[in-house]
Amino acid sequence: MKSPTRISRRAFLASASVLAAPAVISPAFAQTAADADVAIIGAGAAGIAAARRVAAAGRSHVLLEAAPRAGGRARTDEVFGMPFDLGANRFTASAALMAAIADTGVETTDVPSSRRLYIGDREAKESQYEAFAAAIGRTERAIAATADAGRDIAARAALPESGEWGATVAAVLGPLGCGRDLANVSTVDLARRDVLPDDASTALGVGSLLERIASLLNVRTKARVTSVNNLGRLSTITLDGGAVVRARSVVLAVPAAVLAAGAIRFNPGLPGRFTNALVAYPAGLMEHVGFLLPGNPLGLSPNELVHVKSGSYPPAALYGRINGTDLHVAAFGGAQASEIAGKGETAAAALTSGFLREAFGATIGANVTKFVASRWSADPLIRGAMAVGVPGEGALRRQFADPVGRMILAGEYVSPDKWGTLAGAWATGQVAGEKAIAMVGGPV
Repeated sequence: MKSPTRISRRAFLASASVLAAPAVISPAFAQTAADADVAIIGAGAAGIAAARRVAAAGRSHVLLEAAPRAGGRARTDEVFGMPFDLGANRFTASAALMAAIADTGVETTDVPSSRRLYIGDREAKESQYEAFAAAIGRTERAIAATADAGRDIAARAALPESGEWGATVAAVLGPLGCGRDLANVSTVDLARRDVLPDDASTALGVGSLLERIASLLNVRTKARVTSVNNLGRLSTITLDGGAVVRARSVVLAVPAAVLAAGAIRFNPGLPGRFTNALVAYPAGLMEHVGFLLPGNPLGLSPNELVHVKSGSYPPAALYGRINGTDLHVAAFGGAQASEIAGKGETAAAALTSGFLREAFGATIGANVTKFVASRWSADPLIRGAMAVGVPGEGALRRQFADPVGRMILAGEYVSPDKWGTLAGAWATGQVAGEKAIAMVGGPV
């Protein structure tokens, strides 16, 4: 098992935060029936990547998305008069993803890969950066050593003594990193996670960017799949309303929590090894709250991510000055994310105001009156954030890499080491596309 990478005093743990050109597409397929070499269910990053790979190989495809627009957990809104990403707002600029972006003509921007650290109402001193970085490093090594010893226990039980930084480390790795308290996270699953820092974004919005990429493909939105029948020569996919799609292979790129909830019926049913793995990988809970904070009172550069030393207030992270504007985003995980999903913007406003006041001082945020929150956990098409292994089940993630009959899985949860990231989801989509091409016959 790979040992965790040590971090510098300013480069905080990234995992605690997230081809050839395809053929330009074809018109929408028929409402009653359609045939394709490969049907891709779910037009998030993984589904889009799979569809691009299939299209590049010259195979026919259809990309089915239940929501009104593509993007999955990357969704851009204009509620503040500017693009606001309710989900992923940055990504790792992998070569494959950048090639897809180049096809759209959309410009990307660099974002800082380092993290700011605040204590009270001021930035940490160099010695405090170093102390926190050391605490993170000790914790990573302890979790990795526990996993290497074959002990798949709760990550919280493997934490070393970190003194005054213990609560902050636990928050950054747990609720703010994967949406779950470390008491409910497998040491093996967490130790295997090895992600690169997110270093790119776009003024268009990440959700809108994925929509642009999807628009070059044979995508159909508002196409909710209700069942997949794999008993015949072809897979038969039935949509809400009765339309039918037939395909020689299927890429299943919907969130693990949606599959676990039984939102899609399968005939034959999913094998027990797979359903057991779904149960062992429940969704973490993470929500974003956007607000305008004029005047840059924290003195932040555009797109900086700020962590705050834990105190009496609920933990949160702050994405500051999105694309150089007054737009800021507070990120909550775990119990606070659950509260936001359940109570909406009332809870979002109270939690964010309290966080700003307690973390940065009474005057910060005093003039903020409008808060807009995501509610991924309450969205039946999403049902939470990344899939996270529970203690004792960290080895089951590998089950997701195996085809299920004519179906190949794709999504962040399929990646053994990049889970929970847009880049990880994209990479699994590419692999799924290649497997689908091989399944229907043809060069990869």
